Amino acid sequence: MYFNLKYLLFGIFLLIATSEFTFGQWNLTVSTLQEYSDNPFHSPFAEESFISTLNFGVEKSFDYFSAAYHGNYTNFANLTDRNYYWHQLGFWNTTNNFMYGINIEQRLNGENFNFYNYLNYSGYLRYRFNINNTYIFGNTSINVTDYSELNDLDNLFGSISLNANKSFKSKTTLIGGTTLKYKNYFNTELNSLENNVNIVANSNSAFTSQLTYYVKIAQSITPTTGLALQYTGRNIIAGTAKTIRKLQFAYGDESKYFDDPISYEGYTGNIQLSQILPWEIILRTSYFFNSKVYPSQGAYIKIDYLNTDTKRKDTQQIFNFGMQKKIYFGKTENNSLILLLNYQYINNSSNSYWYNYEVNKINLGISYNF
Repeated sequence: MYFNLKYLLFGIFLLIATSEFTFGQWNLTVSTLQEYSDNPFHSPFAEESFISTLNFGVEKSFDYFSAAYHGNYTNFANLTDRNYYWHQLGFWNTTNNFMYGINIEQRLNGENFNFYNYLNYSGYLRYRFNINNTYIFGNTSINVTDYSELNDLDNLFGSISLNANKSFKSKTTLIGGTTLKYKNYFNTELNSLENNVNIVANSNSAFTSQLTYYVKIAQSITPTTGLALQYTGRNIIAGTAKTIRKLQFAYGDESKYFDDPISYEGYTGNIQLSQILPWEIILRTSYFFNSKVYPSQGAYIKIDYLNTDTKRKDTQQIFNFGMQKKIYFGKTENNSLILLLNYQYINNSSNSYWYNYEVNKINLGISYNF
């Protein structure tokens, strides 16, 4: 099912780009991010590295649709086997209240880590409307993900969401919403025997459905100061991800390789403070507290001992601090330079050995839009 689209995607980009003289000017973005992390892979065995990321993107609006190509290359100075390239090609159309589009996305790693390689096709519909000065947004999307090596993780993912936003004279904004998510794995047979071990599940198909919901209160304290509080809840309401499998590898999530939010339930609380400083420098600081339970995973009591009678449970704290300065070279944002400085600290505490880690990272970014 998997095939390499890197030449096709790049070829389509070049084909569209050569139409510049016919269709007019593109919007271009080039940026770089230079980062130091003492544990970039969130492991109990930390390996520090300097990380350089080069990003670029092009966008163009035609008569009946818009198109964009985005790509980035990430280089790990001390761990070059981990280097990878990611790119995405998208097409969409927008009216006053309605938007729909499709994307093709691909990640390409080196030979030693090609199990991270995937190809994703997605389509989406978005609609917005206003009822008594309350803005309501409806979204639905469908994704098909194809892994080059991990064929058991090939899946169909769909979601539908409804969000609302209302502002008051007190300079308070209330935001809330809910999302229903569904994921089904194509190549998983849960009723079979693997290595003479029976896979225990409550369903004949490897699917997961999850309900998320959130409420956010944003308050303007002064003309230059803002405070926001948010609570997010997640519940797995059906599917095989509700049951611990008697295997070291658990179907129903990709969290062994990726941070897959649909594989866990729990809640997140966060607070963010924003401040506009002199010279229009924007300062943001935030704190997140995440409580996560992974119903489909056991817990590694020791480095090589998996207890399938115990669910994996994580408590995660994240602190962010960032500054941003935008410099305009014209009357529109299409010609601007953005300077970024960010620091992040992550502490993940788990009853499963492999998920106890700390991360400190600091990065400096420059982005130019023209």
